[in-house]
Amino acid sequence: MSWSDTQPRASRVSAGTRLNGIYEIERQIGAGGMGEVYKGHAIQTGDPVAIKMMLGELVENESALALFRKEAAALHYLQHDAIVRYYVFTVEPVLQRPYLAMEFVDGRSLHDILQEGPLPFEAVRSLMQRVASGLQAAHDRGIIHRDVSPDNIIIPDGDVRRAKIIDFGIARSTHLGQATVIGSGFAGKYNYVSPEQLGLFGAEVTAKSDIYSLGLVLYEALTGRAIDMGGSQVDIVEKRRRVPDLGAIDMRFRPLLERMLRPNPKDRPESMTAVATWPLGSSQRRFGLGVLPSASTEPSAELAGGRPPWHYAAAAVLLVALVGSGAFATYRYATRPAGPATPPDPTFDSGDGPTKQAAANRTEKIKQFVEQYDGGECFFVTPLAIGETAATLEGFGASTRPFEALDSAFRRDQGFEPSIGVRQVTQAQCPAITFLNRLRGERARAPRLQIDSVRVQNGEALSGAIEGVDNRNVELVIVSDGGTVQNISQLLKPGIDGKTFSIGMRRDGLSGSQPQLLIAVATPKPLESLRPAGPREAGQFFTTVLAEAARRGQSISAAARYFKLEQ
Repeated sequence: MSWSDTQPRASRVSAGTRLNGIYEIERQIGAGGMGEVYKGHAIQTGDPVAIKMMLGELVENESALALFRKEAAALHYLQHDAIVRYYVFTVEPVLQRPYLAMEFVDGRSLHDILQEGPLPFEAVRSLMQRVASGLQAAHDRGIIHRDVSPDNIIIPDGDVRRAKIIDFGIARSTHLGQATVIGSGFAGKYNYVSPEQLGLFGAEVTAKSDIYSLGLVLYEALTGRAIDMGGSQVDIVEKRRRVPDLGAIDMRFRPLLERMLRPNPKDRPESMTAVATWPLGSSQRRFGLGVLPSASTEPSAELAGGRPPWHYAAAAVLLVALVGSGAFATYRYATRPAGPATPPDPTFDSGDGPTKQAAANRTEKIKQFVEQYDGGECFFVTPLAIGETAATLEGFGASTRPFEALDSAFRRDQGFEPSIGVRQVTQAQCPAITFLNRLRGERARAPRLQIDSVRVQNGEALSGAIEGVDNRNVELVIVSDGGTVQNISQLLKPGIDGKTFSIGMRRDGLSGSQPQLLIAVATPKPLESLRPAGPREAGQFFTTVLAEAARRGQSISAAARYFKLEQ
């Protein structure tokens, strides 16, 4: 199957439907956030075509239509053998739906192929050169793909030398694991997106953003598994502040990937041409990796035809979902280095003077807008990464409506659309969300709370850590989907830079998947109301805590994490 590895939903346009009297629909072959993809053929010649048709419910959406037109314009001017060819963009007069007719690529996605294991060195080299040259052609015309991933690279007849780049549509994502995503602050799948697309390093999306994403694709091709760059939105941002672990990479490729995956765009290769012509196997001396024999630049026989022996590769395939899985990276907190972690300034440091100051002022204005925004009851939002033209936010609430209003207000006030991951809670948990919102003035002093998963099976343990407590008292409470609050601070153990915990999650009568909240509360001195004798109702608990803190003149700061307990 080409174009998409997703399971197509029920076809909205039946086989035999004719479009403008030019094309005829045969079958649906994929579906995305903005449209459906069909295989069809030209009525007069019978030539196969791929038809990408906008969803009917988006036809009146000006933003979606603009993105669809942008894809059409991008493909119209791109003439490169590694990029799918564009035929026509128009509106079907009877259906009243815009569509793109493009070259039909009969092949499998790179994502599907890599489920069978990694590719040989020569195959990855050929793939790199092919894809990089195609993206360079796009960059030469000022077009950034923004969504380079294995799903968007099609391999005809198993020959990587004929790879085709598809989907310049910059389609918006609608779900992020356990969180609903409001807005389209950046394009691209979260697992392959660059730091600047999240709002780091000035948030300026350039050709170097595609270089970063291609680096992640090449890692996956070499190892047969994706680097886990997903998780919660907090994780997604933090994982892009450093170069990923490249210990599993063929040493001939490692210096190149180390450059492509630098967090700061200015440290990456200058262009896709530089990537395509990188001297694999000869640059190790410069990086202190020793001397390795240079590989031949001639394609191996396995690439010339027939079925490549990828299935002989001795590697177990780790199926790592895109960020849609919502999975956190699992690590042992006891092995973390001592000393508080100070995240780098997310503003792109491009030098001294007025330009740098203007960028800092701009990001501060955006941050203040988010922190001062009032979404009403059961609403809490916090900025994770802020740049001049991109913002990644995380929100908690019982409904997505307040966040949709925030999205509109943000776009109207700041001139671009943020990406807001919304963790939906139950009405019974709303007092906890209101509590967090009351403390938003203390965000700078909030402890850092980490957990190792956002999905916990009933009967399993949830591990994590609390850091950034300094000399303050810290309490850990859990808020169930039924609104019951229980203090579990007795489970906290001393760690290198804070406290660690492991919670056995077992509940009788659990049905389905239920949201839970874990909240770390820091105060200068202990508050009696934070350590009740037994479980308490959320509304009463948090009201009592705030009242005691006010009476004693104590400040409170808190951090929350969301996970689902599953049967």
